Amino acid sequence: MGRTKGKKKKMKMPRWSEQEIAHLIKFENTSKSRYALYNELRNMGYNRTFKAISRKIEKLGLCKPKRYVTGHESRLGYLDIETTDLKANIGIMLSWAIKTRDKNETHKDVITKQEIFDGEYDQRIVQTLIDALNQYDLIFTYYGTGFDIPFMRTRAMEWKLRFPVFREVSHKDIYYLVRSKMQLHRSSLKAATQFLGIGGKTNLDPRVWRDATYGEPKALKYVLDHNIADVRILERLHKKIEEYCNSNVVPV
Repeated sequence: MGRTKGKKKKMKMPRWSEQEIAHLIKFENTSKSRYALYNELRNMGYNRTFKAISRKIEKLGLCKPKRYVTGHESRLGYLDIETTDLKANIGIMLSWAIKTRDKNETHKDVITKQEIFDGEYDQRIVQTLIDALNQYDLIFTYYGTGFDIPFMRTRAMEWKLRFPVFREVSHKDIYYLVRSKMQLHRSSLKAATQFLGIGGKTNLDPRVWRDATYGEPKALKYVLDHNIADVRILERLHKKIEEYCNSNVVPV
């Protein structure tokens, strides 16, 4: 007689302690963000996810007073862009991707061959990126301080599009966390993820990149897939090292 498989029971998380609740109340009477409180509780030995902490803050009815300029971050995302050049007054954006933390949700877009040859270039996808960016409070990048953020802003300035201004979106650069907390032969995303056993980093053949620059559809799809893979592994990398790092963020 065969055995009937039952549904897997969900693991019950322990009840919230008085110490945890007291710590979460700081959301309402300090400038600490949900992400900052999540990091602090992890460092205190509590194994709560960011999602669980956000839900508990909402369930407790805690609201951040408007007098606090910072600390309002609730929607977190991992951002990466792909471009034709490292300088935004020479190159254009080929694609972008933002993965929402703790969700199977990735916003993305890619340029088309027609846009390249019609001289519209990346105007449309810069606008869709800005629209997506405005849905997040805190963005994580890998060397976004030195590349992604200024490149995006410069492309928006060329097209006279409104890019988020100071303090509208917060940013944390995981590259600097890896460089300061780990001792690797290189501080690249590939080196860090390989060392920590995080699979999924794809390589881009220079010929594919060349073809994408001229709008070849298969090459552009490959570039976008590469872009999406990078934000997915970036989230996994961040979760591996964030307990060793502070929760400070800066404006975009």
